[in-house]
Amino acid sequence: MKALIIVFSQTGNTRNVADRIYEGIRDSGAGCDMVSLPEAKDLDRYDLVGIGCPVFYYKEPFHVRTFLQELPAQQDKPWFVFCTHGSVMGITLESMARELANKGARVIGSHHTYADAWVPFYPHPTLTTGHPDQQELEEARAFGREIASIGEAVRQGDLSGIRPIPEVTVAWAREEADLLSRDFLGQVMPRLEIDPEACTQCQECQELCPAGGIDVLDSPPKIQDPCIYCWHCVNVCPECAVKADWNPLLQMAPANYERYAEALKGAEARGEFRWLVDPDSMDFANPFQKQREEGKKSIPERPQEVVSSKKQG
Repeated sequence: MKALIIVFSQTGNTRNVADRIYEGIRDSGAGCDMVSLPEAKDLDRYDLVGIGCPVFYYKEPFHVRTFLQELPAQQDKPWFVFCTHGSVMGITLESMARELANKGARVIGSHHTYADAWVPFYPHPTLTTGHPDQQELEEARAFGREIASIGEAVRQGDLSGIRPIPEVTVAWAREEADLLSRDFLGQVMPRLEIDPEACTQCQECQELCPAGGIDVLDSPPKIQDPCIYCWHCVNVCPECAVKADWNPLLQMAPANYERYAEALKGAEARGEFRWLVDPDSMDFANPFQKQREEGKKSIPERPQEVVSSKKQG
């Protein structure tokens, strides 16, 4: 059996989980390739395909959904889905599975992992700082072995091992996922600007924008055209030249964190989450973007090797 993992990762968390799933599939004796989202092609070559991403606004990022919607007919090809998330997964796995089912794919399993998050208007450390830890990465590797076994059984006509998508456990997250459409976010989220005095035109934000919505060489510089509201450009700019009025979102942070902490306590009670930080230690007066501007913090560097280096031929 030959498998393919398609991964969208910005800070490296989803990539780390994908690496372990890849290793688990290889442990099973199956072949496996791994590519980034823009490199995904020739899916007919594979017996099993997986796709993973971080959770944005309680669902898969908008460009990931577009990718799924534009897939050719899958004719019962086995797929699996996985994601990383900061506190509440929402409808992400359910939504990706639904889009794949609409294309005729057979979704045979799923996996999700808690992960650190770097949001300009939220404090850092955050509620899930330290995740995924070694235990969670080993769980991802075990999932890789399991999904390879299920995939091989499905190839042989045995559908008994197919795993259902987990139910959404936080009711308000479903409502929020429906509300926070791309059009709605475009109306309520702060507008970004590139400070021409601070920008060195290094083009890092432009190269890493998953929506292709930035051109720092344009006059005036183009940004958020289009946008998936990931704020990655804000986080990666070495000069902190991408500016916005974060005050409305800063004011909402404490109330949002109350909901996130309550959801995580529920996950802890179900045995799905372990606290690695004190939830009462959040410093809302010191959001991540303020720390960046003071030169105190940056997001982790992306791995030097590109995702496609995991191709095995």
